[in-house]
Amino acid sequence: MEYFWYVVAALGTGVGTGLAGLSAATVMVPILIVLCPSFSGEYGAYQATAIALASDILGSAVTSTVYAKNKRIDLKHGWVMMACIVTLSTVGSYAAYLVGNVVLGGFTLFLTFCIGIRFLIKPDTSKAGADKSNVRLGLKEIIISVFFGLTIGFGTGFVGTGGGMMMLVVFTAFLGYDLKTAVGTSTFIMTFTALIGFISHSLIHPAIVQERWNVLIVCIITATAASLISAQFANRVNNRVVGRVTGVILTVLGAAMIYLNYFR
Repeated sequence: MEYFWYVVAALGTGVGTGLAGLSAATVMVPILIVLCPSFSGEYGAYQATAIALASDILGSAVTSTVYAKNKRIDLKHGWVMMACIVTLSTVGSYAAYLVGNVVLGGFTLFLTFCIGIRFLIKPDTSKAGADKSNVRLGLKEIIISVFFGLTIGFGTGFVGTGGGMMMLVVFTAFLGYDLKTAVGTSTFIMTFTALIGFISHSLIHPAIVQERWNVLIVCIITATAASLISAQFANRVNNRVVGRVTGVILTVLGAAMIYLNYFR
């Protein structure tokens, strides 16, 4: 039965990545720690975050490739954030290992629900006004990129995310990217941050690869395929459709996981 939930988690992960650049932890970690008994041990949540990071690697890579073909990647404003995220991701990974299940599990459950509500309220996250993607990166943008880049980088390692959702918010709300360009850019960066995060998790806790290789294979293959299909869909429809679909999926999933974890 657990393999069924592995596939469901990976499918949800792929859809979220392809539609809105969401990291795997948003969907995969809650499902694994709530519905899969083998992840209920002392380091179950830590292993789940590592598997989520592994699923993010190829899923983000194929997603960013699709967006790149549609000219939806712009690193002119993203390189500063990328450097900061990479620097802090390893630190966050080690901190997560020390904290354990309690913080990780509860945080990701409520994060999923809150992100879903946000998309339902505001399905198109693009900031109103002129497109700033071709404007030179100024001091204000650099400060914003450094601050959020360091924060996202720590979160990447600590919560087991590629930082996609947080990057999406920064790119659209502060750097003037439209939704699809923000998704394409964030998934490109997430490919590398997820790789670094997974390597850090695996080095700190080798049992992830030694004991969970079967889960890794199932989740990586399924998430990658779902990411490719959903990314192609997202580039054919408008931003509001993408936002509403993502909001419905995450809100329902988050509410269900919170109920199963705290009230059943």
